[in-house]
Amino acid sequence: MIHRKDTTIYANGLNFGLKSWGDESGIPTLGLHGWLDNAGTYDKLAPELGNLNFCAIDMAGHGFSDHRSLGSHYYITDYIADAIAVADSLGWPSFNLIGHSLGANVSLMLAGIFPERVKKLVLIEGFGPHTRPASVAASQIRSAVAKMKTYKPERHLVYGEWNTIVDKRMVGGTVVSRQAAEILCQRGTKELADGWAWRSDPRLRYFSPLRFPEEEIHLLINAVTAPTCLILGDEGIPLPFMGLDTRKGQLSDLTIETLPGGHHLHLDGQSGEVASLINKFLD
Repeated sequence: MIHRKDTTIYANGLNFGLKSWGDESGIPTLGLHGWLDNAGTYDKLAPELGNLNFCAIDMAGHGFSDHRSLGSHYYITDYIADAIAVADSLGWPSFNLIGHSLGANVSLMLAGIFPERVKKLVLIEGFGPHTRPASVAASQIRSAVAKMKTYKPERHLVYGEWNTIVDKRMVGGTVVSRQAAEILCQRGTKELADGWAWRSDPRLRYFSPLRFPEEEIHLLINAVTAPTCLILGDEGIPLPFMGLDTRKGQLSDLTIETLPGGHHLHLDGQSGEVASLINKFLD
């Protein structure tokens, strides 16, 4: 599948960076990336997918997309609203949805809230957001409010060399190869007069004051009607961390595939194998 263009699209009050591959007459397919990543996460996978009109966005606060306004948090419900607004702007009444990590969590919730919009759902290394018991809500919200008060948009960390910021991404959050880190840094960094800095909004690292109870996530998953394929790396996120054991029973049409690889297996060494599974599932 040929890379068609890089552009921006206005939706939900923000400008979103967008990468598109394939034929505009192909099956509409929206791609959502992981936390602190960007649309470049699909650079290896997308060219190996089938007859799709595949569009991956930089989610708000990431890559070439706008940051949220001062005083705003990065709620998962806002990511859902953004994705629906982007699909509306693209003229897609329904579409396939492919998500990795945070993007997979957003995609699963979106498919349960707007089941009529999602034809087929592909999740890579993610199966819904983190939850919390009600007993810790007050302390976590208090901590999140206090952290937000420290935010200064003019403050940013500068790395003197390109290789230094790439090295930082190789071990940031999850470990990736240098090639994968360079791909993510192409959209995830900006060059300044004195070096390189992250494009991502620092508030993405702040703890969210909003967490759902587990029961609510189960109900949203149960509302998903799209056939769903979950792709895991055998060295990826531990399954209990994503709540898979208790959540998978909520989906009646779920296929789970496991491949060798880590959390970024679709970008880092297993793009062909991941694409083969996706093509077979979407066909």
